Amino acid sequence: MQKTGKIKVGLSCFVVALILAFFIPAAMFPAETKAVCSAMYSFITKDLAWLMFVCFIAVIGGSVYMTFSRHGRVRLGGRDAKPEFTNFEYISMNMCGALAAGVVVLGFSEWSYYVTDTPFQIAPGSVQAYEYASAYPLFHWGPLMWALYVLPGIAIGYLYYNRKCMKSWSMAEACKPALGRLSEPLSPVIDVMAVFSTVSGCCTTIGLGTPVVAQLYASITGTEVTFGLKMAVIGAFFVFLCIFGATPLKKGMAKISTANVWLGIVLLILVLVIGPTFFIMNTAWQAIGINVSDVVRMSSFTDSIGKGLLSPDWTVFYVVWYLGIAAKTGLWVAKISYGRTFKEVMWAVSIWTAIACWISFSIFGNFALDLEVNKGIMYSQMIHEVGQAGVVADVIGHMPVPKLFMAAFIVLIFLNIATSATSSATTASIMTSKNLTASEEPSFFFKLFWIVMTFAIPVGFLLIENATGIQALSIIKSFNNVIYLPLIALAILVSVSFAKVYREDLKNGVVDFELDKKMIGDQRDLERM
Repeated sequence: MQKTGKIKVGLSCFVVALILAFFIPAAMFPAETKAVCSAMYSFITKDLAWLMFVCFIAVIGGSVYMTFSRHGRVRLGGRDAKPEFTNFEYISMNMCGALAAGVVVLGFSEWSYYVTDTPFQIAPGSVQAYEYASAYPLFHWGPLMWALYVLPGIAIGYLYYNRKCMKSWSMAEACKPALGRLSEPLSPVIDVMAVFSTVSGCCTTIGLGTPVVAQLYASITGTEVTFGLKMAVIGAFFVFLCIFGATPLKKGMAKISTANVWLGIVLLILVLVIGPTFFIMNTAWQAIGINVSDVVRMSSFTDSIGKGLLSPDWTVFYVVWYLGIAAKTGLWVAKISYGRTFKEVMWAVSIWTAIACWISFSIFGNFALDLEVNKGIMYSQMIHEVGQAGVVADVIGHMPVPKLFMAAFIVLIFLNIATSATSSATTASIMTSKNLTASEEPSFFFKLFWIVMTFAIPVGFLLIENATGIQALSIIKSFNNVIYLPLIALAILVSVSFAKVYREDLKNGVVDFELDKKMIGDQRDLERM
């Protein structure tokens, strides 16, 4: 077990107490909890939509500038630092640490909401509504959203590996250069916020994936979806994570992520081949074109006049979600990015992950879209009656050998949730440890402790749902956006700290810019002359 001298006992206990402090009142007053969270959620996604978009554009601008300018040649850990993971493992871990079950569950179903909840006052159910319904998920899961993790990732990595001004993997340590004298009194608050958000952030993932896995299992076996079945699914997740999730990253997360990606590739190819291939490809190409032509409009659409649901319930929700977990995801990115250049981080986190999302949403989503447009199965109406789990199960049920595909998608969603929960638990255990070296990880049992905490909140909400009938996922969604609002400040503080330190290093001439291939060639030509 990890030595107590390397554990921040006070911080760990305080976060656990905070989890209990929220859950106990939520269990006692579920309706009131939902009402309060929903009211605050509405304020954030409607009244503060403009501010969320401003932060969104600012962080993206910083990410692009630091990775595609000369600064992109800076290597985390210095010129001689060697990456710990292969390129495929590294890209897979970045993808799987953040994607979770949403890429499968929403890949099949997200478009169906936008047929009726349309943007830009487009007539619901019209041809244009379907065109934008296929395009909007690509925006919500595209390179701009994923770029929000890049700047915090390279910021924390540079502060820890290069400047060595962080004594531990602490968010408060990363914010010190920006806060100055205020860092000492604010450090405990920052660390508690960071760890709490990391643990609670996995709630939505588990909340999305559990009903779908239960529904697919019930469809295979011919049984009903019950509370006991949902708890059994969560129990299976937990046992799996106890075996693999708490092991060292090289043995656990890297292997699970690689298996997850390969299974996803196989299923994507199969669905593309057995499905309406040309419809999928044509609709995907059209959706990409809409994203390119309307990117500015999509990035600023608050719908304050039309008062539709798509912007506050989806676009602004996603922006707050990505910004809210940007700091903690940035720490995860930094932890696995030793030996990578800023540009390599951008490619892995924003470009390759977005490509994976676009392929997944295009193939899975357009397979389902074809069933509605050309086969008359109205998922855009069904989604409000049977929910995402019912829609996903029905779509997969229209594939050849449906039970085999259902079993394969159960494994895929299972692995997606496992990798996301592992990422959250590992990040929380890292933030609550002290004096860890760059290559050192928290112990098996300490990771296991945070895995238990990661599952405690969604299990609690499921118990509330079973006792009161109030949908757990709706509470989780509102709850997460509420706690993520102040956490956006952490991502900004980390970025400001990095900018301050990096500017000083540039001024002092200590930033090591590696020569790219063209520069090396030019230098050799000069030497020959």
